[in-house]
Amino acid sequence: MLKQLLAALAFAPVLAFASAASPVSFQEGVHYEVVAEKETAKPEVLEFFSFYCPHCKAFEPFAQNLDKSLPKGVSLTKHHVDFLQVAPPELQQSLAKAYVVAKNAGQGDRIADVIFDYLHNQRASFSNEQDIRNLLVVNDIPAMLFDSGMVSQAVNDEVAAMKKSQDHYSEAKVLRGVPTLLVNGKYLVKFSGLSQENFQQDLDALVAFLLAKKD
Repeated sequence: MLKQLLAALAFAPVLAFASAASPVSFQEGVHYEVVAEKETAKPEVLEFFSFYCPHCKAFEPFAQNLDKSLPKGVSLTKHHVDFLQVAPPELQQSLAKAYVVAKNAGQGDRIADVIFDYLHNQRASFSNEQDIRNLLVVNDIPAMLFDSGMVSQAVNDEVAAMKKSQDHYSEAKVLRGVPTLLVNGKYLVKFSGLSQENFQQDLDALVAFLLAKKD
């Protein structure tokens, strides 16, 4: 899986890995960038991703493992972007809503794997929201849960917040591609500084370091 990840990300501007030993200490400019003056009020780890992005598919297992390693009270928040050119923004927003519906039902990781598999392994596609519904229902998301969730105010508010966050970080030139990983709204993870051989270990350690960092 790691070799597949490295191969998939080889051409991604923010995810070009270089061979390195597992770092003893983390350095600004090598392992992370400072992209804001102030941290968020509460600790947070934010990933921008897209189901249409092959790099995001390759990164997904590492992201899920990272989430499990985070300290109590901190979780990985995933924001699905709508700016990839492979599909209309409205369809990408429908995918974001479908993911939120599944996540709120405790099925976020499982359904993320299903959607990634559908688009990249099966090489299938979505033409509209009904296609997304069909896939999730076939994969054990109840039709009534999907239908009610897609029109619920809470889900739509969460997706609107994703869009607002996407626009904010895009305008700040922090969000330059996907996947992008931000810690406390201040630190941008530089995947290129992490060891190929110990990628998961280094990723988990770097995020823990940044969560605890006080300038």
